[in-house]
Order: sequence, then C-alpha cells, then structure tokens
Amino acid sequence: MSISRMTREQFEILAGEAFDLLPERVIAELDNVAIVIEDESPDGDRLGEYVGIPQVERSDMDVAPLPDKVVLFMEDILDGCGDAHEEVREEIRRKLWHEIAHHFGWE
Repeated sequence: MSISRMTREQFEILAGEAFDLLPERVIAELDNVAIVIEDESPDGDRLGEYVGIPQVERSDMDVAPLPDKVVLFMEDILDGCGDAHEEVREEIRRKLWHEIAHHFGWE
C-alpha cells in the first residue's frame, strides 16, 4: 500500500465533485446504486469495480436486491495520479463512468 498524501476526506470531496460532473440524465437513471470508497483493491491494481446485477439482466420477478455498488479504490487511484487534485478528480470521473456503464449493461 502506498502512503497517501491526500486524506480520505479530500478524496471523498473529489469523488463527490467527479460524480456531479456526470450528465444529469445518467445520474437520474441510476437505480439502487451506492458509491463506495475503499482503501485499495484486493489485488492492488484495480481502480474500481462494479458489484451487482446490471439493469438489463434484472427481472420484475427478482427479489428486491441489495444496492449495487460502484467501488473506488483510493490508494490504487492515487498511485496512478499522485496528489494532483484535477488529475485525481478526472480519473475518478472516468472510473465512475466505466463502472456505471456496467450497471446499465453497456459494453
């Protein structure tokens, strides 16, 4: 694990800003999704992951699921970006887009 110069609080603020940069139409279509920040990925080389059932694979017959999760791995992101806030925010935005696409079932 790297030693982060950026605090978790600073990272969370940047994650919130990055989320707010997503198009409103995309945010409005999110259904039962939690954005979660974890320290680092289990294998140490993933920036994020989607955990859940994509919307296109859901059925009206499904039992109400737990929230899907978009997980951001803070240390892995910071390892690639360093401490530059603009660069970290942009990487988070790109990672959110990528993982949210999985939620929608987009390839």
